Amino acid sequence: MKNYVIENWLEDLMEIETPFAGGQPDAMAGQAPTTDPYGGPLGNIGNMGNTADTSAQNMGDPDIANQDQMQNQAEPEDDVNDDPMVPDMPEEKSEVKDFESWKNDYLKESIKGDTQKLIDMLSMVRDKKGLQPVQKKFVDDNWNVQLIRQNSNVDKASKDIRRNIKDQLDRNNPATSVVNHMSAVLETDPILNNIFIKLDGYGALKGDLHRKYIAALLGGVQVGAGGNTEDVVYNERDYSILLSTRFNYQWGEVMLGSWNMKEDDPDRHLAEPEKKRLEEGSPEEKDVLRRRVILESIVEQFETRAFVVMVVDETGTIYSLGWDIAGSLKTAYTDGRLIVKTSIADNSDAMITDEGELVPFMDLDIYYAKETGEQNEDGSPEVEELPFIEKRNGMLFLIAELKTIQEAATSMQGIVLKEQPYNGNPSDLQVLQKCVYSSYDLLLKSCM
Repeated sequence: MKNYVIENWLEDLMEIETPFAGGQPDAMAGQAPTTDPYGGPLGNIGNMGNTADTSAQNMGDPDIANQDQMQNQAEPEDDVNDDPMVPDMPEEKSEVKDFESWKNDYLKESIKGDTQKLIDMLSMVRDKKGLQPVQKKFVDDNWNVQLIRQNSNVDKASKDIRRNIKDQLDRNNPATSVVNHMSAVLETDPILNNIFIKLDGYGALKGDLHRKYIAALLGGVQVGAGGNTEDVVYNERDYSILLSTRFNYQWGEVMLGSWNMKEDDPDRHLAEPEKKRLEEGSPEEKDVLRRRVILESIVEQFETRAFVVMVVDETGTIYSLGWDIAGSLKTAYTDGRLIVKTSIADNSDAMITDEGELVPFMDLDIYYAKETGEQNEDGSPEVEELPFIEKRNGMLFLIAELKTIQEAATSMQGIVLKEQPYNGNPSDLQVLQKCVYSSYDLLLKSCM
């Protein structure tokens, strides 16, 4: 977890009572995503404060009793000589400096959990000219999140989930807390839980719809789109949880994000004597240190990411994986639960230097070490190496099968897997599984 820096607004909120369950900030995403994709000048957005129109009150109530008499009176002709040289214009609202300023106000307001207020704030900028594409996406994404939160069932579930997270959060493993509490609440509400089954038929749209649904349930703010940074941010006054959401049709192909070794990784992760052994040590020493640098580099890049991965199988069973990847990988590697291997194949990525030399890039595979219960000839436990993580085209993928993940969830820190079998009527399950989105509704519906 990492605190979302929003100028000095935390001090301003010390007097504010934050209700459980509200539209939580999309904050923290990308530490306003690591490189804030939603930043940038917008120009004149308008006043974010309450500017209630009191003109109707100042006019007073109409005199209905004397209405006829008033209509019969002769109306004097207009005297254009009394007209002002410059017509009275409504007072313009004060301007907000830029989009980032408005977004910070939105993040502050989201902590209170007032869905209608957040919709009002989004409405103020939706029609403004000059929004950059990433800024418009931020507005539209969170517009949809708040519309979902208007549903009374979602609102109730969100309050329960947020209350449980606030009361029982493992700050070292926030993803496991989120999945545990979310699953516990949704188990009691089949209508909301079955939405995950419906998502399976939504094709390429399911990942983004899943992301928005998770944000609505948590009261979070959507800041990403399933890429290399966080997607949803859950904020409280003193901490933030950066969530990366994934919704896959099966296990074995879950994209985690891009990763590549950096030239200065050894300097950051090894002590001076270790760096010397990496250069001059025995082949065994070099191999051990090289693997450790690789693992430490991955841990560093994913340090603030908490993954929520969901898969729905053909029986309607909903699998929810909560994975605090950085701490989990580091502890498991130290305990011997993970094995890092590198190799060079004919189809490995490569680069040509200025001198024309072809330099191949090493492939990376991380295996889960499962003890078989047998012993080797030397008396040590026999281990079966099961595929766990793979680097492919510069991207890391969780390639573990369901049985491997189930095994890892019982032996690795920072990982939890919840299974919720479908308990309804089998005929209803078939209806849910066939519930595909309507292209007609999406393309021809009336726009808001």
